[in-house]
Amino acid sequence: MEDAKRGLKSAVGSALRYTGLLCFGRAAGTEGEEKAGRTIAEILKGLGYEVKEEKFSILFPPWTWTKGAPFFSALFLFIVWMTFAEMAWVSLLFSILYLLGLICWERIWFWAGGRFVSNDLSRGWRQSGNISACLPAGREGRVLYLMAHYDSKSQTFNLYLRTILYLIGGISGGLFSLWAGAYALSGRMGIPETRIPAVFVASFLLSLAVNLLFLFSRSGNRSEGALDNASGVGVLLEAASRWSVERVKGIDLRFVFTGAEEMGLLGSLMYMRRWGKTMAVENARLINIDSVGKEGKIRVCSTGRAGRRWVGEILRFARDRGLALRPLRFHKGVMMDHLPFARLGIPSVSFTSISTEGWHLHSSRDTLALVRSEGLTEMVNWTLALVGALSTQNPQRKMI
Repeated sequence: MEDAKRGLKSAVGSALRYTGLLCFGRAAGTEGEEKAGRTIAEILKGLGYEVKEEKFSILFPPWTWTKGAPFFSALFLFIVWMTFAEMAWVSLLFSILYLLGLICWERIWFWAGGRFVSNDLSRGWRQSGNISACLPAGREGRVLYLMAHYDSKSQTFNLYLRTILYLIGGISGGLFSLWAGAYALSGRMGIPETRIPAVFVASFLLSLAVNLLFLFSRSGNRSEGALDNASGVGVLLEAASRWSVERVKGIDLRFVFTGAEEMGLLGSLMYMRRWGKTMAVENARLINIDSVGKEGKIRVCSTGRAGRRWVGEILRFARDRGLALRPLRFHKGVMMDHLPFARLGIPSVSFTSISTEGWHLHSSRDTLALVRSEGLTEMVNWTLALVGALSTQNPQRKMI
């Protein structure tokens, strides 16, 4: 704890310095993640917050979640390839399973991922934990959670490249599965057999190759995780520092730092399991900060009716303040910590602000040099402005 205590005085008042305190390998379940958690807790206690640390057990080793999806994708495609000519019903079945996996992957993951964690610390492969904090006084008004994950990871392929490969593999595998399903149905209707067109052969081989790449890729602890997501933690710690002396009445503000996000949102899934129903009863809202530090590039995303409605209100509020906030066009914030709560109907959004820096995420190049102090300050100011606008005692607030 000595380095946390030494860093406390120099870090207060600077999101960049808070960020720098966490720039070391913090893979889920490792000593690095535990050290980061201790540092965060010590800083919050020094700011006068009541801190709660909630440990949970990770039941399965990493390969079950990093290799599971590409393994089953490759297996299903191979079965379809081997059976479409002679066993039409088998080909049809596995084509449907593959397509359902593409369409419903998020639901499947939330169902499976929630079973990867447990309150029982005597079980499992490793332990991680969530850290929550609030001020001991002034807990009245609208309940709002500010969230950021504090673990990190490294991979053979950086985040953007991995996303592109997923899209290529999914689209090409989907095309082949559609053809194989249609071929199986045409055979049952008495339509003469035809040779498989070259484009679908290429689709099968391309998707199989991508999934094999993922199967033999590596995941480790070789990244400082500065952007992803020491930066988000730095923003929340700076917001907590300001809130401790400049809090606004009418807001019950709570800070949550999740572990094992990089293993598939396990920390937020665990927090939702423990506190989701309470959050819903409280009519709480949630703001997640993930990978920030680029000035003028703030993006917002959400999912679900309540989340999309809130995004629209936030965009109008930003427009009134002259902030160049835009929605994140890629899906709805793939694998960000707001997703489990949005599924409960809790208005939940994620903010990010990276652009080309995304080519360095999940790699050893994700260092503090990529983070800009001006970008962190912009994110802190914007977050606190949004918090103030949500106050039930702010007569000038927008209904957001």
